[in-house]
Amino acid sequence: MQRLKPYIATTLLIGVASLASYSLTQYTPAVALSLVFVPAVLVAGMLWGLMPAIFALLLTLCSSAFFFYAPIFSFAVEDPTQAIDLIIFSVIAVVVGAVADWARRSAKETREREFRMGQLYEASRRFAAVVDTDELPGAIVQELYTVLGKPCALLLPRNDELVQVAVAGGMQPGPADISKAKWLWQEAPLGRDKARAGLSSDWLLRVIRHGQRPAGILAVGAMRFPAPNETAFVAALFELIANVLERMRLAERVESIRVDRKADALRDAIINSISHDFRTPLASILGSATTLEKYIDLCTEQERSELLGMVRDGAQHLDRMIGRMFDLTRIRAGHLKPEREAVDLVEVVEVALRQTRQGLKQHRVELRLPDEVPLARGDAVLLQQALVNILENAAKYSAPGSVVEVGAVSGPEQVRLYVRDAGRGLTPEQAERIFDQFYRAAEGNGEPDGSGLGLTIARAFIEVCGGHITVASAGPSQGTLIEVALPRMTAAVLEGDGVVA
Repeated sequence: MQRLKPYIATTLLIGVASLASYSLTQYTPAVALSLVFVPAVLVAGMLWGLMPAIFALLLTLCSSAFFFYAPIFSFAVEDPTQAIDLIIFSVIAVVVGAVADWARRSAKETREREFRMGQLYEASRRFAAVVDTDELPGAIVQELYTVLGKPCALLLPRNDELVQVAVAGGMQPGPADISKAKWLWQEAPLGRDKARAGLSSDWLLRVIRHGQRPAGILAVGAMRFPAPNETAFVAALFELIANVLERMRLAERVESIRVDRKADALRDAIINSISHDFRTPLASILGSATTLEKYIDLCTEQERSELLGMVRDGAQHLDRMIGRMFDLTRIRAGHLKPEREAVDLVEVVEVALRQTRQGLKQHRVELRLPDEVPLARGDAVLLQQALVNILENAAKYSAPGSVVEVGAVSGPEQVRLYVRDAGRGLTPEQAERIFDQFYRAAEGNGEPDGSGLGLTIARAFIEVCGGHITVASAGPSQGTLIEVALPRMTAAVLEGDGVVA
């Protein structure tokens, strides 16, 4: 029925033209009446094509000869002038119909090209808007499914093997299709025509190339090779996808290079830390041990005790530094699992001060703890280690004899521990980076040894306990204040944990 509509409409057009011709014959002799039918032929050709236009021509010849040219109600034409008129009309009608059909097809192709260009532009815009390259394969197959209306799959090389990474449309290639795709992928580097496209069951398999380099394989379901009028569009679409895949490959390559460089920097930093920071305690241990080994008989009891103390302190220093390396590894691997329990911050401060007494022995430590410090919620061991790192940092960058103040301030929801020193202070830029891994605010000859990990680890420990750490300084030579805010343990939480009956 759909195919008959143009011919039915053409018949109606000729009927209207016939009525117009009949009306005209009431006022003028029936000469060259066929010209009245030219617009009908033109309209039929422009709207429906060449065949309806020829059908209109035949109807016009029949109508003119039967109704308007003598003898009436006969297809014979007696007047030579009228016969010539019909011949000329036939030639004109054929030409007009062909031109109208060409114009119709040209307009249709132009609209289709504009539509396809719009689709390519929108696809390019959407691909460019994808920031995360991991999302690009999904965006590619979804765009293909939207444009072609067919299920699509994308196969990309992963670790020297072709792997299906994305699919859209509710269908995906079967094992036989995947095998055919892998075969095509193996043949693709040879550059043969058969490696450019292939059919497997109901899937069109196409090797996508960026230049001469194969980038992946697209599988389009229930699709044969493109029709001639769609070949250019499909080629342009696949070329766009090839550029997107190349962009993804380059982004992955850049990220891999960045990770490698970061790993190299981390390795170099660790090696530098080991070579420099471990040297001082090792020298102390070796020197004391050598003295005890060679001159133990010449040493007094007090001297032997001091040498053994130096060995112990050096070993403890090494143990803390190695522990920090392991702490950093745990932080990077995400293996920190703190205990969320009630923590006595007074006890945390006392333990941290005992562990850092050697580093703080040349400073005056002032405690500013209120009579009653509320319990905090966190992990006591991690908080103690974090406070040890903060105190060691304060001792390291403060002049001997200066004051290191340790205090606590309680609030309705938080308890804040702080360490204030009278050391060299920080610039705003240094304060912004002080918690960065391996960053040291001051480096150079005569500067204290350090790995730049202490405050990094302290921040990680505090944040994993649900708190946060901040640093403030009025400027160089103005000292530094480091404050740790921890969630306060409320009565309701204590009861829920079974701490209070």
